[in-house]
Amino acid sequence: MAQAEINELEGLSREELIKKWKKLFKTNLPLHAKKPLLIKHIAWELQARQQGGLSAQTKKQLDKLADSLSRGKEITGATTILKSSTSIEIKAGTKLIREYQGKKHEVIALEKGFEYQNNKYKSLSAIANEITGTRWNGKVFFGLKKA
Repeated sequence: MAQAEINELEGLSREELIKKWKKLFKTNLPLHAKKPLLIKHIAWELQARQQGGLSAQTKKQLDKLADSLSRGKEITGATTILKSSTSIEIKAGTKLIREYQGKKHEVIALEKGFEYQNNKYKSLSAIANEITGTRWNGKVFFGLKKA
């Protein structure tokens, strides 16, 4: 979806956005939905229709998450969402956050390697070893791969 189309949505009145919502979603909007929320959801839906929306794997993961929530299970961290996949690709600029023994650890993915506490490392495993003092598979430690 082009920025011009999003800007066009921002110029519509709330009543016009409600009409657009009903046409797109074939349902009434959530009670008390504010204009910014309507714009974001309408823009996302239009973009998804143009570009294909969520992948089948993401839909499956979200369905599993929704099922767990509906059964009253507590959901914590990315590892719960990613349990169905075996591994995930990490792009430069991605921030990984892991709490370990009550302390939050943040890692930034670089083009080559990772940065942790202003130091560069070749692998996530090296960082996991630094944090724990024991050998770890880095992707497992950060919840990006099944153990």
